[in-house]
Amino acid sequence: MYSKIVTISKFTIIESMRNRLLWLSLLVVAISFGLVEFIGDLAITEHRVTQVAVLAAYLRLSAVVIITMFVVSSTVRELQDKTLEMILAMPIPRSSYYLGKLVGFVQVAAIIVLIFSTMMLLYAAGDQVLIWGISLFFELVLVVALGLVMLFTFNQIPAAITGVFVIYAASRTATSIYLMSKYPVIAHTTLSQKFMDGFVEVLTWLLPDLHRFTQTAWLAHGTGSFELLLPVMTQTVIYLALLSAIALFDFYRKNF
Repeated sequence: MYSKIVTISKFTIIESMRNRLLWLSLLVVAISFGLVEFIGDLAITEHRVTQVAVLAAYLRLSAVVIITMFVVSSTVRELQDKTLEMILAMPIPRSSYYLGKLVGFVQVAAIIVLIFSTMMLLYAAGDQVLIWGISLFFELVLVVALGLVMLFTFNQIPAAITGVFVIYAASRTATSIYLMSKYPVIAHTTLSQKFMDGFVEVLTWLLPDLHRFTQTAWLAHGTGSFELLLPVMTQTVIYLALLSAIALFDFYRKNF
């Protein structure tokens, strides 16, 4: 079983190279360098802090978009080309296929993080970049798992990508929205407002607390520490197990 997982993950990495994913990541780095230097020239005060903040946000979002597009498009291509049917026709458990793809995508995410973190070293302290990069890796692991869940659920690229981005955005903002609803400037006691407050609170319990992940303030103000990675890693392990269970359940019940 282990050899099958390794083989599938290996071909996943090879596919990323054939799809020019490495070149795309380098292109993003080149664009970010020009963008940050231009913004730095426009900044009147806190020149370096502004550059770091813009660069960190841009690279984090770019990493999420790139890995989401690759996970969804790569797996959908295998479905459409009947490659998945050929693989499952062999004595390979579906769990091995899923784990192989998951491991392969996670390794691709690690490569992207390495490239983007190297770019960040030009503008931020090395220890802060290391913390930021590890957190970004954990964040991309969850994006990979979520992408596979959305894909096995919808089997369509637009729906799967939309699902990933919607849940990702909700996970990033749910805590902030909850705090704003909990302590509003003007209090409302209507039934609809109470319903929305309860709905947002439920979301904060169901969704991963991604606002703790890959914080720009770590790089801009040097506030990152390895202790902050503990809740990040814990959430990653819990939600990875949960998302994998959902994906495998949906994968096993489908007929190819």
